[in-house]
Amino acid sequence: MPILYQPLPTSARINIFFQAPGHEIITPSQVEASKLSMIVTGASGNFARISPSMLVKYGTHVSLFEAKTLLFLAERTSIPIPKLYAAYAYGPLDRDVSDYGSVYDTYIFMEFIEGETLEKAWETCTPAEKKQISVQLKEYMTELRGIPDEGYIGAVDFGIVTDVILEWSTPSRGPFPDEDAFNAAIADAFVAESKGHVGTYIRGMLNEHKHSIVFAHGDLRPPNIMIKDGHVEAIIDWEMAGWYPEYWDFAKAFYLEHLTFSTDWATYLLDILTPYYYEEMMYSKLMRVLW
Repeated sequence: MPILYQPLPTSARINIFFQAPGHEIITPSQVEASKLSMIVTGASGNFARISPSMLVKYGTHVSLFEAKTLLFLAERTSIPIPKLYAAYAYGPLDRDVSDYGSVYDTYIFMEFIEGETLEKAWETCTPAEKKQISVQLKEYMTELRGIPDEGYIGAVDFGIVTDVILEWSTPSRGPFPDEDAFNAAIADAFVAESKGHVGTYIRGMLNEHKHSIVFAHGDLRPPNIMIKDGHVEAIIDWEMAGWYPEYWDFAKAFYLEHLTFSTDWATYLLDILTPYYYEEMMYSKLMRVLW
């Protein structure tokens, strides 16, 4: 997501969004010098552990909306999430942004969560532990959905739609005033990427049902759930979170997981999240073109 500042400085500088009391800003050069280990390097961002208790997520595709979401949820919910220490944009940098990146790098410094991902832990969990984890997750997702609707679809602080469904295919990413406007943007993106006269069908499919707007994680998969001693230690990776139609987390969880049903995770997931079978099939059809 492009992060624009007016006027642009003539040389790269740190533009601080958040700094926790007592926390000193760690510069990009200090990050490079202090890495204890790289955890992930990918298109959505780089993750490095820079102290026993601190993780930094950084890169051209990292969004300050994730930092805003962590602050928002810490104030509004009891959901276990990483504590935010600092966040800033660094730039502008001389780079090609043809990949829809930015001339800025975003750095988010957060708590390092001890434990292992549910993806790694699930098959070694006992039935009792699986039940306990699913009960906890259901409580957290119910709490998340209980956050009052703020009258739009998009990220916190009246932000754009950060979900991948509109990342590549449309100049309009909101925020959208309602589901009709959101569906129209998705349909326009789909038609633009498709061949043939598909618009009427896609618009009809999207508008078949009306939904409440709730707060969604947007990427509730086992790699984003941290487990320790048979309990949920934290839910991480909130970069696509925001207000969406009520089916969003269910559709995303099943689509993004590319579930093969080779384990019983999907069975528990059907209890954690309210099922929306039609909408999940719709989302999968849309994403075959839009991603």
